[in-house]
Amino acid sequence: MDGNLQRTQWRHSMTAENAESRRDALRIASIRRGPAALVAALLLAGGPAAAKQPTPDLPASFSIAPAPAWITRHAIPADNGSAAAGGITMLLRDNQAAFDADGATTIGWDDATKVVTPDGLSKAANLAIAWNPETERLAIHRVLILRGTQTIDVLATQHFTILHRETNLERAAIDGRLTASLQIAGLQIGDVVEVAASRRHLDPAMAGHHEAEFLFPPTARDAALDARWPAAAALRWRAMPGLPTPAQTTAGGVTRLSMRVPDLREPELPKGAPPRFRQADVLQFSDWSDWSELSAVIGRLFDRAATPLAGGPVAAEAARIAAASPDPVLRAQSALRLVQDQVRYLFVGLNDGGYVPAAADETWQRRYGDCKGKTVLLLALLKALGISAQPVLVNTNGFGDAIPRYLPAAGLFNHVLVRATIAGRSYWLDGTRLGDRRLADIRTPAFRWGLPLQARGAALVAMMPEAPTQLLATTSLRLDASGGVDRPVPAHAEFVTHGDGALGLARTLGALTPEVRDRALRAVWRKEYDFVTPSAVSARFDSETGTETIVLDGTATLDWQDGALELTNIQLGGSVDYARSPGLDADAPFAVAFPTYSEYRETIVLPDHGRGFLLDPVAFDATIAGMALHRAGAISDGVVTLVTSRRSLAPEFPAAQAPDAQQALRRLQHQHSYLRRKVDAKP
Repeated sequence: MDGNLQRTQWRHSMTAENAESRRDALRIASIRRGPAALVAALLLAGGPAAAKQPTPDLPASFSIAPAPAWITRHAIPADNGSAAAGGITMLLRDNQAAFDADGATTIGWDDATKVVTPDGLSKAANLAIAWNPETERLAIHRVLILRGTQTIDVLATQHFTILHRETNLERAAIDGRLTASLQIAGLQIGDVVEVAASRRHLDPAMAGHHEAEFLFPPTARDAALDARWPAAAALRWRAMPGLPTPAQTTAGGVTRLSMRVPDLREPELPKGAPPRFRQADVLQFSDWSDWSELSAVIGRLFDRAATPLAGGPVAAEAARIAAASPDPVLRAQSALRLVQDQVRYLFVGLNDGGYVPAAADETWQRRYGDCKGKTVLLLALLKALGISAQPVLVNTNGFGDAIPRYLPAAGLFNHVLVRATIAGRSYWLDGTRLGDRRLADIRTPAFRWGLPLQARGAALVAMMPEAPTQLLATTSLRLDASGGVDRPVPAHAEFVTHGDGALGLARTLGALTPEVRDRALRAVWRKEYDFVTPSAVSARFDSETGTETIVLDGTATLDWQDGALELTNIQLGGSVDYARSPGLDADAPFAVAFPTYSEYRETIVLPDHGRGFLLDPVAFDATIAGMALHRAGAISDGVVTLVTSRRSLAPEFPAAQAPDAQQALRRLQHQHSYLRRKVDAKP
């Protein structure tokens, strides 16, 4: 459930290359191709066949076997000379699926890829197919090289190597997945590689329910899907825009759904629209009756894990927190701090760990846990402290806005956190974060939709913060020209950020050595103010307030041109493009960076109390494209002050406002503010 790990258990992409770059949805590729390791083998030109190697010991979850009888073989279409993508041409992407009555899903695929360029050799020759041995069985049916009229059986002379790679270790994740790897020897430009395999998946945590999703590639010459399930099953399907309507038939107690999409052209989706308008070329299956049923099944797993042992270590920690204060807010703060600070993050997908959380006492004793384990531990503490709390599934990758467009499915979510309720107010607590100290400072995360988990079931809930009323980021520059404006002047700048931005920046800077951090900060400031020569830079994080401050001290050279000095960062607009072509959802709203509230402030201390200087600040206040834009300035007591700010008011704005907004923002881009000397003023 952490990150994208659990999406691999239910999503089956019909493309290997395009799946990794698809727009807004999470996805997987059944066969991932990367650079070949055995370059010499790739360049073989069909020499004498190598001696057959002995078959190594294989795990029980992997086999080389014929395809199941229900899988039919489709003809590979001829290459029509269409443009290759990445040195290869996808001739066939054929998927077939069987949803069994016991909750198992078997997905078979037959891919045919033509090698067009030398770069395509490395992509087509490197086969790497991953699976979870706890819940899946992988079978390879054939690997062939088709060269003109010749068919070369790769598995007659080569075998797969089974690797336990743990490719997500750098993301603090152990999922136990295995990878079947094969470097195809003797592959040549012009060859067609055909790979046919199937994967059977059964996750006991899903209580016999089915969910799957197929992504159709717009680059394949021929893409097809044939799915079947018992006619009595309550399986539903939903096709996103860009796909033809599948053909559904029922005969002999079996329902079949078929779709064939030759030379699929990706639909033109509305530019700049929220994710719910940017879903296409996806066919989804699910037999969850509604979100409430899904909430209840997974909710019971969390309820069991969040029950601490009587007299156990978690109960003891809760008693210690309770003794320190009767205030429920302070108690919740202490519980959250304990989970964030004393339990390190590590995703564990072993032994049914994908959706099943570890028990609260177990997570506390081993002092590590993933989002599920940390959530369960926090739930156990809060409930022992008399605080109402429940887990909530979310998607953290910007996909949350699209969730209501899909059929209910656990795989739509990749994270879980806690909603605590104190005195009628909801607090969203995330045990995997760091540095949260005061509940009042924690904003509702902008995940759009979440699914509360509870044994009696629940519907989706909206998850969006209010428009910010306090600054989230501030940049200030102070120039002391009191000694004269025609000489280098002392400069002091600060960048201050709060909340999630501060936590992320603090972690990034904290991971650098002092020397590297110093160079990085100097480079950032030089890019922001190229007229300032840094003498000292620093960064500090206040863990109690969740504030990161980056400081610059240096010397600035003021660039006067014809008696005028242009002030920096006063432009409120930009060269935006809100034009859309007519088509699907062309009237969809435009997404806004939300929530944002930033301010830029520049002050200049003038000589002679400011006599002889004028300021044209171009004052401005308006709401454009969902953003409140502000600019004001003045000279007071010999000090120039210019302030600009941008504050998002909503996560999107209507398409009808786009033409006027584009024109206004482009005009604002060319507005400038100058500090001027009076004509009779002396240097």
